[in-house]
Amino acid sequence: MHAASPITVLETVSGPKQARSERTLYRLLDAAEALIVERGLAGLSIPEVARRAGSSVGGFYARFRDKNELLRALEERFFLEVQSRLDALADERRWADAPVQEIVAAAVEELVTVTEARRALIKAFMFRATVDVQIRDDAVRFRNRAAERVAAVLVGKSPGFTHPEPVLAIDLGVQAAFSLMNQHVLLDGTQAAGRSLSIDDLKREIARLFVAYVGIADQRVAYVGTADGHPKAHPRAGKKVKQQTTA
Repeated sequence: MHAASPITVLETVSGPKQARSERTLYRLLDAAEALIVERGLAGLSIPEVARRAGSSVGGFYARFRDKNELLRALEERFFLEVQSRLDALADERRWADAPVQEIVAAAVEELVTVTEARRALIKAFMFRATVDVQIRDDAVRFRNRAAERVAAVLVGKSPGFTHPEPVLAIDLGVQAAFSLMNQHVLLDGTQAAGRSLSIDDLKREIARLFVAYVGIADQRVAYVGTADGHPKAHPRAGKKVKQQTTA
């Protein structure tokens, strides 16, 4: 279960906006998410949601027209929570002296950790997205925003991409990472090369996939000797070159 969220007005909810009513709203959302975790989307019952939230069925319908609107509100809250984490992650001040690989690893860590922690809820969204265009479109918009934020940080670091269209590559790399995690949710795990991948395996391999496809050179600095005996940066990234001195 996710940590308690601050009260935030959700655009998908058309019910009363008083603070007390908002607290009831969030109890309903918490109860709904807990029920989805326990029983899956098929077990999501409005009377049970109301009971667990300490409300009533009438109180539920004062805020949501139906179960679909409840799911849209859950999705909106989820994306607001993840967006705040993404904004903190994409703060360029955080990465002033960091190599690009470290930024990629942190972004992948966030994606995999959040997806694994909220797996049941994300699975519910994915099933509903097949029949509810709004849920599908909201998910696509969120993924696009994530790609834009990642691109803004990486391109700003100017790591010397080998891909001829870095922004395109970053966008597709983010889409590939999301797709792998969606598959992980739907199949209750990831199988590759005849074995089950652990969460640490996923983090490592998604980061490698992204770095290789976008073409981010290893920024570790190697040094070679110069005629005057002082080291200078060597352009061969990723290989440690022993310092040489002239005879």
